Amino acid sequence: MVPDSCSACGSRAVVNMSIQAAAIAEANDAFRAAIPFQGHQTYEGQVVFSGGVEEKGMLFVALATRAVAEFTDFSQLNDPSGDHSFGVVHVNEAEVFWAISLYNKTYDAAADDPLDDDDTRRVLTIYLPHEH
Repeated sequence: MVPDSCSACGSRAVVNMSIQAAAIAEANDAFRAAIPFQGHQTYEGQVVFSGGVEEKGMLFVALATRAVAEFTDFSQLNDPSGDHSFGVVHVNEAEVFWAISLYNKTYDAAADDPLDDDDTRRVLTIYLPHEH
């Protein structure tokens, strides 16, 4: 659902999607970067690993987590919406995908307003391409 007003300024004007995407990108980047440090205080959420990633062992999971946390190589090709919600990293020569989805506090529906940090939760899924 697209919010009917800007949560940052309260304006009821049409939401500028590029400004919204930039704000979401900043939050997504902060959330990812904080993963090795037990999470972010403002941007709450969880990390989920696919079965394929878990089957590769704890070291692979740790390396994938670090690679995702450190990822900065966004471009128009791999991030057309500009919200930094998807990326591809390489771990021990294996390609690994990651995606961030934005949910409400109870994780049972999409976030009503992804800029409302109190009511938005992030789920970062780390998975292998064949699991897409």
